[in-house]
Amino acid sequence: MDETEDGDGLGTIIQCPAGTFKGYSHDGAINFLGIRYATSERFEPPTPYRYPDGIHEMCSPCPLAIQMSSELGMFMTGIDVDSLPQEENCQYLSVSVPTGCREKLPVMVWIHGGSFEGGGCDLESYDRSPLVTECDVIVVGIGYRLGVLGFLRDGIGRLGNNGLLDIIQSLRWIKENISSFGGDSDNVTLFGESAGGEAVRCVMLSEGTADLYKRAIIQSAPIGVMSNRTAMEERMLDELNRMPVDADIEQVKRVQTSIASNVVERGFQKYMIFGPNYGVFPLPDEREIQERMKCIAPSHDLIIGSNEREVAAFIGLKKSIVAMDRSILTRWLVETIIRRITDKMFTMPAEDFARRYAEYGGKVYLYRFEWMRDYDYIGACHTSDVQLLFGAKGLNGKDISMGKKESETLAEGKPMRKMWAEFARSGDVECSEIKNILRIKRVQI
Repeated sequence: MDETEDGDGLGTIIQCPAGTFKGYSHDGAINFLGIRYATSERFEPPTPYRYPDGIHEMCSPCPLAIQMSSELGMFMTGIDVDSLPQEENCQYLSVSVPTGCREKLPVMVWIHGGSFEGGGCDLESYDRSPLVTECDVIVVGIGYRLGVLGFLRDGIGRLGNNGLLDIIQSLRWIKENISSFGGDSDNVTLFGESAGGEAVRCVMLSEGTADLYKRAIIQSAPIGVMSNRTAMEERMLDELNRMPVDADIEQVKRVQTSIASNVVERGFQKYMIFGPNYGVFPLPDEREIQERMKCIAPSHDLIIGSNEREVAAFIGLKKSIVAMDRSILTRWLVETIIRRITDKMFTMPAEDFARRYAEYGGKVYLYRFEWMRDYDYIGACHTSDVQLLFGAKGLNGKDISMGKKESETLAEGKPMRKMWAEFARSGDVECSEIKNILRIKRVQI
């Protein structure tokens, strides 16, 4: 890494094609926060951004995409997003690197979840430092447009994928610039959870992305809700197109709320109404997914999996169902429903994707996450794997932390961080399980 200490000794300066940036040390990592990688007009694709001459201090977290606060989001992350800066042109990323001068480090790119309508890469609970300092890797978090601004229409009123195009543009920025931070631009691993996991899958299936990454980790992707969405998307698009293109942000939020409240679908699609649109550039039509998999599988290693009780997280806001789950008389019924929906939305689609990926010549590992599986109604639920990867900062005392202190979760997650980082480094997974956390196996055909 080509780095120099500036005069006050407090920062590290990196010069790369996109600009000259000053980062700061924290918790054993050097962080370059809030680097703009692109900009855009409303509903238009992103265009690359280059900084003017001079040193630019990168010490402010990436602003969030435009989004609304939700009870579910606060339950899972402990953050009220209304208290954080938001920006329509939210194409920013943050880079965390180990201290010391090393080159050709593996690069891990985190794509956050949030149903494609919430979240952000620099939330407190996504602390990159544990992965960076323990595993000697570079971790990049990226932001992208969400909701109606990112995953519904393009500039002329057709269905669009601008949030996905943002993600792909960020990967182009990483490919061009990460070597200046000490990273290996030919050894990039994508990893994401929930909507972020589906975003990873979509990058893999997209046109023109094969050279932007080498490996991928798909965590708890709701693949089971991503098919047969066209009719729903077209109805949503019709309502959005009645909004003036130059509407202010408050009107955009009102329209998005109205669109969400008018969804009439009865299937699983209603649980995540925003998302990448298949058959719209750069994604293939659903009928062409298998052909695309045949092209990428032999050259891109994959880990994919789900948590044992994914949808248990979503009952946490329904006190009557929580009470039923805690009762010896009715727990069996709630658990049956949790596991059945988890299987249909997450587990079975992941298994099918893994099997087909292996059939097409890919090296693929399938995992099942079991941590805290017996803890009250919330054990082994959606996002609990994220706590182990990033250390659950800011979640002390929250229901989602399952009674664990931050220090306990951080310590228990170390084997999983090591496994993920070793896969990023080599493409291999050496063990078949991490006791009381997950089981993993290579899928062989």
